[in-house]
Amino acid sequence: MDLSQFEAVLLDLDGTVYHEEHALPGAVELIRRLQERQQKYACLTNSTSSPQRISQRLKRMGVEVDPAHVYTAAAATADYVLEQFDRPRVFNHSTEGIEEMLSGRVTWVATESEPCDVVICGVPLNLYATPERQRTAMLLLRKGAALVAICADRVYPSPRGLEFGVGSMAAMLGYATSVQPIFCGKPEKLFFDELCRRLQVEPSRCVLIGDNLESDIVGAKSVGMRTILTMTGVTRREDTIALPLERRPDEIITDLRDLGDAHL
Repeated sequence: MDLSQFEAVLLDLDGTVYHEEHALPGAVELIRRLQERQQKYACLTNSTSSPQRISQRLKRMGVEVDPAHVYTAAAATADYVLEQFDRPRVFNHSTEGIEEMLSGRVTWVATESEPCDVVICGVPLNLYATPERQRTAMLLLRKGAALVAICADRVYPSPRGLEFGVGSMAAMLGYATSVQPIFCGKPEKLFFDELCRRLQVEPSRCVLIGDNLESDIVGAKSVGMRTILTMTGVTRREDTIALPLERRPDEIITDLRDLGDAHL
């Protein structure tokens, strides 16, 4: 697939560009070539971190990426909350990244007795999800606050193996309070719509390169993007066989080295 035919190239990060703290084969070179060609691009992730922190992480791997070219599920969550509520009153049950992005733009809620518009949900293992804060989140939701979750991931990989994801935490809170969570990360339409608005490009003029069939490939195809699946992450080639044609990736590659100069 010739990437130059698209107005924007979208790169998933974990499993496509890097694994933990190591860049995957061809990733740094591809990003540098996109920068040299001045082609629109964005790095995407369901991370609960901020674009600034992801940019610093990429820099440690040897590639400079402006935070403006990074869109995280946490950033999508911050955008959604600010768009849906006027000076929202927020209980942060998520991450430091959310705290950084929303400080000065929302009123933070600290106790169950305060009025609250939104509870923002992250993974169970974080500074803002202690057992006591879990209880506070539950009580605020039962009093009428909306439940906004950074993403719907059931689990996520860590250096020690799989951990409970945001989706698992949101499911617990939602079940306890009879509140339906609103998810903001991939593969949600609102994630891709907001990203395309930022890039000033139509989804049909984008190609997404990712390793996850559900959050990357199916999510992107549902809004009309072309897709490339890489085998450096969670998906195996045989996983694509059972998919209906309209949900399969347009191209499958071994790793980003397959997208050499001939593809640009």
